[in-house]
Amino acid sequence: MNRFSILFILSFLAFVGACTDTKYLQEEQPFIEPILPEQEIDDRIYTISDFIVDKEIDVILVIDNSGSMGGIQSSVVKNAKLFFETFAKDQTVDWKIGIVSTDKREEPYIGFENSFDSSLVDPRDPTSFDRVVQMFQNAVERLGTSGDASEYTYYNLKRHLDRFNSLGGKDSFQRTNAHLVTIMISDEEEQSVDGFGGAFEANSFFSTMQNYVASDKVVRFYGAIDHKDLSNCSGFGDPWLGSEFEKLISISGGFVISACINNFGLELARIGEDIANLIEAPRLLLKRRPKVPTLKVYYEDQELKPGAEELGGMWFYEEITNTINFYNIDFVQDPENDEFRVEFDVDDGVGRGPWTY
Repeated sequence: MNRFSILFILSFLAFVGACTDTKYLQEEQPFIEPILPEQEIDDRIYTISDFIVDKEIDVILVIDNSGSMGGIQSSVVKNAKLFFETFAKDQTVDWKIGIVSTDKREEPYIGFENSFDSSLVDPRDPTSFDRVVQMFQNAVERLGTSGDASEYTYYNLKRHLDRFNSLGGKDSFQRTNAHLVTIMISDEEEQSVDGFGGAFEANSFFSTMQNYVASDKVVRFYGAIDHKDLSNCSGFGDPWLGSEFEKLISISGGFVISACINNFGLELARIGEDIANLIEAPRLLLKRRPKVPTLKVYYEDQELKPGAEELGGMWFYEEITNTINFYNIDFVQDPENDEFRVEFDVDDGVGRGPWTY
């Protein structure tokens, strides 16, 4: 072995010896499974006040009170109960109603000076609903048919809103977070443009009315109209198509019903249903994010079925908003005091066994 080889071997042994110094050694530790807490359970009680509900709707009926309106007004009175049943018994709808005529000289008939609203219906007292219907019927009967022959539907709507909204607070007709719905009932053409100028042309008037509500609220118009091209009407009135009524209702996304048909009550109820549909499903915002399969909802100690409504489901979970959404809460017996219990395993992002290695 030559000198170079010996020096190489000695250098290698010295390097190996240095590497065996204890400061370079790490004793292999046995794997210890991390100790994690048991899955946390969220078990909370919610009251009706905890629900997120877009539920306020202010409704105004502008009813023609000229001499030819006797038959149509009688139909409104006769079918008032059908109209109210579609939304007034729904506890998710916080409604307020006013009735005005088309006569520019008259005061409102109900709902402005004193509120006429959903607080008058007590779910524990069935007779309260009948009293509300009777109050509405009495107001329409007082309105009568002795009003001005000129029908100012748009003008009167704006006139009454401006006057009472200017009072502010509890004396204002409109509420800050409410949708605004108008039902126009007439057998003549709308004459506000003729009487008060282009500001009451359908497009301009609708733009004006949108300024009366918050940006996320709906302004909608419906009509119960006697015009010659609507079902069963006499043929002597004004045409519906192309009228100011038709333009405004179309712009707002509402619809018209013929005031001349025998099943007027069912059609009036259809307007009521559409009003109720403006309301979003009542929902609960959960404080924690759930493991969805463990999510359960209880009312009066009875578990409520989840899933599609057509399959008997009463609620569904929406992940993007982390909310429990109810199709309706008509089953609630006492809205002031009843409670829901929601239970679920918390999805805290911690993975738990079993582990394999």
